[in-house]
Amino acid sequence: MMRTLGLLVGCLLAGQVAQAQESAADPRVGEAKTACAAGDVQKGIQLLAELYTATNDPIWIFNQGRCYHQNAQLVPALSRFKEFLRKSKGAPDEDVKDAQNYITEIETEQQKERSLSGATSAAPEAATTVSTQVPAPEPKPGRGLRYTGLGVGILGVAALASGVVFGLLVRQTQSQVEDQTKNGVVDSSAISGKLTDGYRYETLQWISYGVGAAAVVAGSLLYWMGTGSDEPKSSSARVSPIFMTNGAGASLQMAF
Repeated sequence: MMRTLGLLVGCLLAGQVAQAQESAADPRVGEAKTACAAGDVQKGIQLLAELYTATNDPIWIFNQGRCYHQNAQLVPALSRFKEFLRKSKGAPDEDVKDAQNYITEIETEQQKERSLSGATSAAPEAATTVSTQVPAPEPKPGRGLRYTGLGVGILGVAALASGVVFGLLVRQTQSQVEDQTKNGVVDSSAISGKLTDGYRYETLQWISYGVGAAAVVAGSLLYWMGTGSDEPKSSSARVSPIFMTNGAGASLQMAF
């Protein structure tokens, strides 16, 4: 019985040695190695698949993992090494240990790549956050003074134009009163009404002239201050109307 078992084991070992020698003599082994080393992964993987089909030896699956790994294709390499372990019953312990080491190495490399990718994607977000905190430039105060000066000047011109209109109404009323007295027909109530209108027009005329002139001067000064410098200054201007019994005017006060 022991002699028969010994003969059986010897036959099995002889068969494995013969199979290994046959695989080593297969030209596809050298072609696959050359293709993987040259970066022709597709050809190398195809040749190794043919060898596995012909021999049913999982060592060719292991070599597929090495071919992928050598060419930096980590995902398919990891898949082939795991497939080798699944079919590695009876494989040498050294090959199994190598496959396990390669799996650990690939998973470590993948973890590093994920860490670097996360750091790279977070960098633009940080830059965006910093950029949103930059304060906006302060507006130049000189521009506001210029706009205010233009507005005051325009109002002053409008007031002067009103004074001209009231002056024309004063002359028109005066002409009407003179025409009535020249014709010899005197209507005291009509003349009294015309005189009242004339006095009112004259008052409004001088008020308009005074306010308009003061506004034009103040607007010119404000525009000049805004043009002279864009830095804020402790300057101020105040226009105060002055009403008198025989007319009106305005007082302009400046502080620097």
